[in-house]
Amino acid sequence: MISVDTLLTQAAIALVDPLFVRWKKPELLYYLNEALNAVITYKPSAVVARTNIEAKGNPVVLPDDAHMLLSVEQIGAVRGQFTPMETLNRFYPDWRTSQGQPKCWTKAADELTWFWLYPVPDKATVIDVQYSQLLTATEGGDLRMPTIYISMLLDFMLYRAFSKDAENASEAQKAATHYQTFNVALTGKVTFTYFSSCRFRL
Repeated sequence: MISVDTLLTQAAIALVDPLFVRWKKPELLYYLNEALNAVITYKPSAVVARTNIEAKGNPVVLPDDAHMLLSVEQIGAVRGQFTPMETLNRFYPDWRTSQGQPKCWTKAADELTWFWLYPVPDKATVIDVQYSQLLTATEGGDLRMPTIYISMLLDFMLYRAFSKDAENASEAQKAATHYQTFNVALTGKVTFTYFSSCRFRL
């Protein structure tokens, strides 16, 4: 677990603004939520949630806090296997309307928060799923993610904070340094940041 208040305090200390005068708490909180979105988008496994969904038909929709499906652990009493949609379309063209006890699941590449069962459930069926969960940071709250992400989140927050005064060369350099550190930790790639133009990635 990561304490939101601790992150805000650490950011304020790094900015030499411990009383949150130049950078108010709501502003730093906004930067933190941007950081969370960036991390979870690139590393969906950073925050994994598991839940049961009662399916009564197709498609099966994930909870509102889902970023994307990671796995279907069980369909009713069976393990359930992933079958590519192309395979079902080719060999079982009526799979979208055929009813029975589901034995497999499928999804298209661009379907992030829902999936399909085959056959279509002929009665309510409990599906055990794991998904990447979106988080929202709030004052006084905690983030349900490993502490190894603390420095990454802080670097993004400091990048956004120093960017506020990017017309100052010194502040722009600080922002660029924190962005590069964040990017390397997140993607393993070096990104050169030019505040007067654009970003180039190697």
